[in-house]
Order: sequence, then C-alpha cells, then structure tokens
Amino acid sequence: MGRAQKLKQQRKEEEARKKRERKKEIRMRILAAVGVLAAVGITVGLVFLANHLKSKEKEPRITSRLVLQTSKGEIVVGLYGKEAPMTVQHVTDLVNRGFYDGLRWYRVEDFVVQTGSHYQSLRAEYGETEPDQAALEEAIAKDGEVQKVADEIGLSNLRGMVGMAKPSDPETQLPEPDSATTDFYILKRDSTFLDTYFTVFGKVIRGMEVVDSLEATDTLVSARVE
Repeated sequence: MGRAQKLKQQRKEEEARKKRERKKEIRMRILAAVGVLAAVGITVGLVFLANHLKSKEKEPRITSRLVLQTSKGEIVVGLYGKEAPMTVQHVTDLVNRGFYDGLRWYRVEDFVVQTGSHYQSLRAEYGETEPDQAALEEAIAKDGEVQKVADEIGLSNLRGMVGMAKPSDPETQLPEPDSATTDFYILKRDSTFLDTYFTVFGKVIRGMEVVDSLEATDTLVSARVE
C-alpha cells in the first residue's frame, strides 16, 4: 500500500474515531439530561406529596354532623369536636333543646348568612313593623337564658366554614372576647379578617348551594345533631 493510500486510510480511521466519540458524547449528554429531568421530577413529586400529606394532617376531623333543614333545603355541617369541643357541645345542647327551630336567617349578605337569635329573628319577621311587646320580651328572655361560651379561636374563616357570632364592644367596636351565646354564621366566601376574633366550629360538607340561595325571609325549620 502506497504512502498516499496509508494517509487516506488513517484519515478515514481518524474521522470514524471522532464520529464515534461525538456520538458517545451526545449519548452521555442525553443520559445526563434525562437524569436531571428525572431527579427534578422526583423532587417535585415528593414536594407535592409532602404538601398533600401536610394538608391532610391540617384538615380537622369531623366528630359529628349538624343537619340544618331550611325553607330552601338541607345543609349538613361537619362539626370539629376536637378543635372546638366547648363550642360544639354548646351548640349541640341548644340544638337538642330545639332552640334554633323556626328562626329566621335574619342576616343575609354577600359574604355571610347568620341566624340563632330569637330577638333578631322576630325583628326580621316583622320588618318595619314594631313587634308585640310581649313577644319581644319573650324573645329577649329566651336569648338571655343562654350562657356564654369561651372562645376557641384557631381555624380560619373560609368559604363554607361555620362560626359563632359575637357582639361588639360599644367603645372599641371590636368583638368582645368570650361573648358568643346563640348566633352562628356560615361564610359564602373566604373572610380571613375574622380569624382573630371568631371561633370556627364546623364546615358545610353538603348544601352550599342552599347557603348561597338563602334570603332574609327564609327560616331554619329544624336542626339536629347526628
């Protein structure tokens, strides 16, 4: 084989070697990229899993159910007996006495509905007309017989949450501590500005469409705890 042919053969072999090396380098880069993507995917998956498990841990456990039969339909509230044991027992006792039966949803706003007061219910029923004095006194007496329940503030006031309403201090206009008695509310939208002041003791687990449809003319026909 002549010198020229040898040189030509060497160049071909060198080009073939370089070509193999380039292919090997490309494969290595692809494998490295795949490895990085897989690692990122696993990391993201683990983060999502951890967040999911954390949110599950934070979700309060429902210990009983409050069934509200309204003039618009049924609302079922899951009660948080572990996070708000005194409040849940307080409301349960009132329900078992039939205290809430027949009351008006006297407060209906874009973010909340509220009931629980015989006095306010009577006022809503009569509208602009002044109720009978004897009826007013009876309603005030019924509300006044109920003892206050201590605050158990902790859960956030989000859509569907159920909490105890409280009167405001005449001077500060802020809700008075440990002053909840009978009134409770259901939120139609997130209202975290209430978190500092009000005890959340349950959440609507069925019937939010009923909550959204309630008007001040509607009534809480009956209530029971299961």
